Amino acid sequence: MEEVALAFLVGVGFTLMVLAGAAGAAQGDAANNTMYAVLFWIGAFALGAGIVLWIVIVRPWTQFDDINVPKGGGHHGHDEESAVH
Repeated sequence: MEEVALAFLVGVGFTLMVLAGAAGAAQGDAANNTMYAVLFWIGAFALGAGIVLWIVIVRPWTQFDDINVPKGGGHHGHDEESAVH
């Protein structure tokens, strides 16, 4: 469940950054630069915090698949015990 919440945090941060940049660019010189800058940096903080928290909580370097080790299981009918004699 934590991974879903962190993905939401990263997504909200990225969305805020994109929307602040797009709205500021669309308004041009009439844009309130301070407001869009604050929204952009809040989004950047949320994005960075979500990535850092994901790394701390999930620790992806400890969970990996080794392609040289067969996973086993799930192949019904291929065991010696289930072979028909």
